[in-house]
This record gives sequence, C-alpha cells and structure tokens, in this order.
Amino acid sequence: MILTLHLIALALYGVATVLALAQFVGLRSVPRALLIALPCAGAAVHVVGVSQLSLVGFAAGLSMLALCLVLLSLVSERLLRGSAVSFFAGPLATGLLGLAILTGLAPGAEPSAGRNAWFILHVALSVLGVALLALAFIAAALYLLQFRELKSKHFGQVFQLFPPLERLEQLNRFALIAGFPTLTLGVLLALGYAARFAGGLHVGKAQIVWGLFTWVVLGWAVWVRVVRRWAGRRAAFASIAGFAAVLLVYVALKLAQPGAERFL
Repeated sequence: MILTLHLIALALYGVATVLALAQFVGLRSVPRALLIALPCAGAAVHVVGVSQLSLVGFAAGLSMLALCLVLLSLVSERLLRGSAVSFFAGPLATGLLGLAILTGLAPGAEPSAGRNAWFILHVALSVLGVALLALAFIAAALYLLQFRELKSKHFGQVFQLFPPLERLEQLNRFALIAGFPTLTLGVLLALGYAARFAGGLHVGKAQIVWGLFTWVVLGWAVWVRVVRRWAGRRAAFASIAGFAAVLLVYVALKLAQPGAERFL
C-alpha cells in the first residue's frame, strides 16, 4: 500500500512537472487550475503514504522532503500566481520521491502515542526547515535568471512567465526567515525527545555534523538578509551558496558513512 500510494503521487507530480515545463519551451500553455490540481492531488495521496511510514531512514526522509517541497511550491504558486516556482520545485520533488521509492519504503513499528507525536513533530519541523532553505534557493535562482533577462533586454519566456523581481526577493526572504526558527525548533525537539524517551542523544556523528552545519548556514543566511540588509543579487548568491554548501556536505557525509537506515 505504501509503495502504491507513493507511485501514484510520483505519477501525478511527474505529469504536473511536464505541464509546467512545457510552457517554458514554447509549447502551448495549460490552464493554471490544472497546474495546481495535479500536485494537490499528488500531495493528498502523498500525505496518506507518508502517514504510514516510520519516518526513520533515508527513504522516509526523502519522501517527507519531497512532500514539503510540493506543499511549499503550491503555496508559492498561490501567492505569486505563476508556475515559475514549479519549474524548479517540481523536478526536484519528483526526483526526490523517485529516489525514495528506489531506495525502499517500509512501515515501522509505532511507538507510544506521546512519544510518536513528539518524534513526528521533530521530523516534520526539521524537514520543513530544510525544504524552506531549498525554496529560498529556488527563489534566488529565479531572481538571477529574471535579472539576467532584464539586463540583456531579452523579454522572452522567462520575462513573461516569471514573477517580478520584488516578489521573488520577498519569497526568498520569507523562506529564510521562516526556515530558521522552524529548523531550530526541530533541533530542540530532537534534543528533548532524546532526553525524555531515549535517555540520551543516540545519533550518528555525521547526522550531528550535518544538522548543526545546516542550522549555522541557515542562520547565516538570515543574518546577512536581516542584520546586514543584503538584498538583490548579493542576497540571491548567498542563498544559492548556502544551499549548495549544505548539499555538498550532505553528499560528502553520506559517501563517508553510507547506509539507508538513517537519513545520513
């Protein structure tokens, strides 16, 4: 059942991604309602599938990250009234979910109700914080593409379909500011969960290193935007550099300590 639900969600995400990309290559555009309805249906099925997972392991982490990206993409779509965010988020979420399916999804034994609620909240907030960092990266990439089009005076598909620079900068700022406290709360819940239910923090060193590194990078990105008041291209480059650093460190740690039993 878990695999079937994820395959249905993958198919719906895939179709939505193809339709969103079609208009960027000069093909006939599809109704905006369809671009929203397909990922909404996929997310609804995906939520049911994720609810049956143990939320522990590499595949479960990828599945939740893909779901958060789709949900954030839908919110951005609603606010920005354009499919530009889906241009990046759609393929990324589809690829993450496909990798999760290939890696192997399996249900796990459910802990006690209180412990389960505590753990689920920690995982959800932590993954959402990472997804918000990814959304900030997407908004920054779209900003730079749009800026390049304006500077070169090429008013093509990018100029017509992308949201204005101001909205993309607002999305980037919002994603960073919302992501930092979300990830911080997720980390604090992890410490509280370990202290209350496990008697200690039983996690791998790689997981601690990557978690703290991600938290520091996200905090730095918020600091340069809010305190240093970075904006425009400089803020966009900072978001892209931060996300790239988090991704590279993750890949390095994953290669150093491979395994599917944990997210790292």
